Amino acid sequence: MAPFTSMYFDQFGSVLACCINTVQPIGAYPRDRVADVWSGVAAQQLRRALADDDFSKGCHDCHSSIGSGNFDAVNAMFDQQVAQTPARWVAEHPPTAPDHHDPWPRLLEFSLSTRCNLRCTMCSGYCSSAIRRAEGQPLLPEPYGEDFVEQLRPFLEHVGAVKFYGGEPFLAPVNFAIWEALVELNPSCKVSITTNGTIWNDRVRRVVEGLDVAITVSIDAATSTTFEAIRLGADHAQVLANAERFAAAAGGLNLAVCAMQQNWHEVPDIVRMANQRGWNLAFNVVRYPSDHSLASLGADGLGAVVAAWDSFDHAEEPGAAAGGTTASNLERFASMRAQARGWLEAAQPSTTDVTVSASAAGARERRRAWIDLVAELAGLAGAPDGHLGEGGFAAELDRLIAGFEAAVPSEAQGARLAGALAALLEEAPDDVVAARFDHLGRTLAASSVTHRIRAMAELPPALIAQGVAHEDPRTMAARLDSFFPPLRPASAGGAGS
Repeated sequence: MAPFTSMYFDQFGSVLACCINTVQPIGAYPRDRVADVWSGVAAQQLRRALADDDFSKGCHDCHSSIGSGNFDAVNAMFDQQVAQTPARWVAEHPPTAPDHHDPWPRLLEFSLSTRCNLRCTMCSGYCSSAIRRAEGQPLLPEPYGEDFVEQLRPFLEHVGAVKFYGGEPFLAPVNFAIWEALVELNPSCKVSITTNGTIWNDRVRRVVEGLDVAITVSIDAATSTTFEAIRLGADHAQVLANAERFAAAAGGLNLAVCAMQQNWHEVPDIVRMANQRGWNLAFNVVRYPSDHSLASLGADGLGAVVAAWDSFDHAEEPGAAAGGTTASNLERFASMRAQARGWLEAAQPSTTDVTVSASAAGARERRRAWIDLVAELAGLAGAPDGHLGEGGFAAELDRLIAGFEAAVPSEAQGARLAGALAALLEEAPDDVVAARFDHLGRTLAASSVTHRIRAMAELPPALIAQGVAHEDPRTMAARLDSFFPPLRPASAGGAGS
């Protein structure tokens, strides 16, 4: 599992166990040295929780995918890091830490920069500098430099795999510095780079050919019309041409697909394209923004998605029964369909005589928690569980939000919501944590609080409270704006986040 085998460095300087769990950071750079993070108290606490099958410390996303049977969408699946470790390596690097994790991580993940040349509609200015510019916002500071690469060197010497995401990796100088260090220290390390496919030049080619690189190109549509409407600033034909170049240089290619409201109708055609070209396929589950998330479609919309995907005639796909890339791609598509069915099940009205999946049960618990919280803020009674299918939940949340707006002056709403979230913590907040929730209240008050509630309702409120309690206030505010964007007038930049 992730905290036992990996570290993830994000664009804010947070060090996480994986890219999904932003609620429970295990360190922060440059405040903490890299070596101290790996052996620190926060990492040990997260390891102990997962060893006890406790997913409550920010691991909700994987718990949801596991509950719905979509194991391919478990983004923090790191068991293979253990399974693929040679016996000799284990003998030479025995676990020595108090919590019995290995002395060196086997995987390092980097999302170090927001430098990007696209304005993808499911993205935000906290991941793309192009969106920041289009919104008229200052660019985010970049915390990683030469000292960071120097601290990484002993880790790079021992690591088995490294992965690069974030912005466009081939635009970030710090990434090239790490690749150069790997050529010197550990050229056999497996390197994975997720790119938008817009950049191909001699410097990029030397990286791909000089290391053991696996390239993943993000392609979210089969037609140029849909692709260029999602990936603003990209040329569909050019990206496909570059994908062919990457495939030739790396000896293969992976495609990453964000299955969303805007492209679900083209997903079967993307599967066919990948099969025809022999490219591996993987799906990303998009949860934010909610107007892109399939999980937010409601029962009617999800019913249409499931019906269309179920009608995909995979029997006609060559190689489907023979194994290999095609069979693997079809299995991943089947897992994505299972996830959609789980969302459809969760969107149905609750019944007492039907056994639901863990994923659906978790969605209903989340809706119940938000109804109870907003009802308390509004001084009203919330609807019973039987009315909390996705459609009923949205209507009930709107009713309670209207009550909250009527009962609480706008200037006090941010502090009231922050206080209600703080009350969900298992332990009373100390002065440091209380100050973080005060900061949250001020951040919420800067724009429409009720707009934020609708966006935040995609996550359990107790989980958001955990994130606030564990995060530096400035980073927390940035995450809040990234995951739950404030209500702003539409900008001329066209960014859909």
